[in-house]
This record gives sequence, structure tokens and C-alpha cells, in this order.
Amino acid sequence: MRMATDWCVHTTAAASPPAGPTRCRPPLRLRLPPDIAACQPPRRLWQALTLLLGLLLHGPVHALGAGAGTLISNSATMDYEIAGALARAVSNTVTLRVDEILDLDLTWQDAGNVAVATPDTARVLTYLLTNTGNGTDSYSLSVQNSAGTDQFDPVLADIYLDANGDGVFSPGVDVLYVAGVNDPVLAADAAQVVFVRCDIPGSLESGDLGSNRLVATSATGAGRPGTAIVNAGDNNTAAVVGSSGGIDAATGVYEVSNVTVVLLKSVTVRDPQGGSQPVTGATLTYSIDVSATGAAAGVLVTDPLPANTTYRPGTLTLNAAPLTDAADTDTGDVGATAPATVAVYLGDLSQATPVQTISFEVTIN
Repeated sequence: MRMATDWCVHTTAAASPPAGPTRCRPPLRLRLPPDIAACQPPRRLWQALTLLLGLLLHGPVHALGAGAGTLISNSATMDYEIAGALARAVSNTVTLRVDEILDLDLTWQDAGNVAVATPDTARVLTYLLTNTGNGTDSYSLSVQNSAGTDQFDPVLADIYLDANGDGVFSPGVDVLYVAGVNDPVLAADAAQVVFVRCDIPGSLESGDLGSNRLVATSATGAGRPGTAIVNAGDNNTAAVVGSSGGIDAATGVYEVSNVTVVLLKSVTVRDPQGGSQPVTGATLTYSIDVSATGAAAGVLVTDPLPANTTYRPGTLTLNAAPLTDAADTDTGDVGATAPATVAVYLGDLSQATPVQTISFEVTIN
């Protein structure tokens, strides 16, 4: 008996073999006419087309990969000839189940250091916890406030879980976190905003920093990456500790700002008879004294005109120097920044800046 030398092997993934034996065929080659073949699109266009084709064929890319419990099956098929007759052999099917990977990511979300006073209470830091594994997991939360590299230790007040998904702390809406009672449960790729509130001690200096370290730990398991926990994953799979070790931490920072800007407003009355009675036709002269401790940037003072009064054009001054009512090259206006409002831009102020005095007049209707 002679076995032909023409044979080929097919592998199938969770699919049935062809109905009958087939011969191996040479790969299909596409020849373009010379005029078309010579017209090569730019390299960047090829890259864009390749990316678009990948998105169309495969959809969005997710780091978590196949979900925990997904079955992967595979078998092989061999076609061959015996004495001119086609024949086929099919292997057994090998099946395995994808294990769950325990991974997470925790990040601080505030745009910069959160300014606080000294003392201060229940100041909010915002964090985002994301399940970067491939199965559902829950997480315990804890806080460490003794960094040792800053000027003070914030005092933990409480932790809240964002309940409406807006990412902004809302008293009465967001849910108080109680460890072991309502630990966040997240499906693969899901995320939870976490709010940490801390109290700030007194007697600190402006510019002092205090760190808050939030720690999230997988309730399924944490430890050396690659450690497998039997039957602990979704669908009774093994849970394998991922590259994060099943634990992650993020640090938010409070910064003490002792800057205060004080506005002191006064009024004097001059009635038509030369007295000081607030009667119809009387002139009211308002003065606003502005002072600062620390450094305050971009100070803008606005004062809506009182009801039942009329502004007296040309009476706006800053430190006794006249300002025009229109929005022009000086720093003040009446009604331009906001309707029926006196506005004066003072810019940057510090403790060394002299008191700034704004004045204007109105008459009682």
C-alpha cells in the first residue's frame, strides 16, 4: 500500500470539521495591472486604513481580554491520500477555561492640590477605582495618612461612594462607605468614583502639604503576581493575581492656603436739603475697602446696583482715581461685565498690597 505525499493539516477552534476531505490549494495571489500597481498610497494612508480595518474586524480593544470562564476549544484535521483515495483524520478536541485575572487601577482625580484652611473640616479628595481584570471583583478600601514626607497628617473623616455617577460629591446622595458592608463590586472594565473626606489640623503655615493615601485591595485575593487561588474566580475558575498584585494605592494632596480677601462696605447719605436722610433724590456714596492676607490672584470685585436706585454716571473711582463706566482700557465698568453691576478688576493682591478702595454713587428713585 502506498501513501500519497500530498497532505495538509487543518486546525479548528470550536468549529466542526469540513464535510469531506479536501486537497490543499496554493495561496491565492492577486496580480494588479501595472498602472494600478504603480500607484502606491502614502504610508500614513496605509496605516490609517489598516487601523480602520482592524477596528471594523475586531471592534474596541479592551485590556482585560477574554472573560473569566470563557471556553477555548480546538481540534486538528488531517487530509491525505491513500492509493489515490482521499481520506481524513480528526483529532480529539482540547478544551480549556479562561481563568480570572485579579487586577485593578486606582488614580487620584483632582486637577491639583486641594486648597484647605487651618483648621478645616471634611475636605474632599476624589479618586477613581477601575477593575482592569477580566471578571467581577469586590474591593476593600482603607486610608493611610502618615506619609512622613509632608508637613501635616490629615485626619480621616469618612469615605463615600459616588452614587449618581457625576463624579462630584453630593451630600445626601452619595453613599457612606462601610468596610465589609458595601465594598464596591465591579464587573470587568467597570469603575467607581470614591470620595475621601479629611479634617485639617489648626496652626499650620500657608503652603504646608498633607497627603492622603487611599488603598484598594481585591477581596478575592492579593499577593505575588501569578499566584493562583483555586475555584475563587468567576464560573468556578482559578483566580490568578495580576500584575498589580491585587492591590493598588493613590495619593491625594491637601495644601494649606491662609489667603483671605476681606471686603468692607460702607455708605454715606446726602439728601437734597443737605442732610443725611435716605429720602427720594438723596445721593448714596458706596465705598468698598478690599484687603488680602497671603497671595490672591485675579481679584474681581462686583457689586450689583441696589434696587430702587439709579447709578450716577462718572462717579466710579478706584483709590480716588476716576474710572470710566464703559468697558475700555481701565479696570472698571458699570453694566458691561454684568448688567446693572459695578465691576472693578484688582488683579493680584498680597499682604503687602495697600487697601484698595472702590467708590461710586447712586440716587434713590
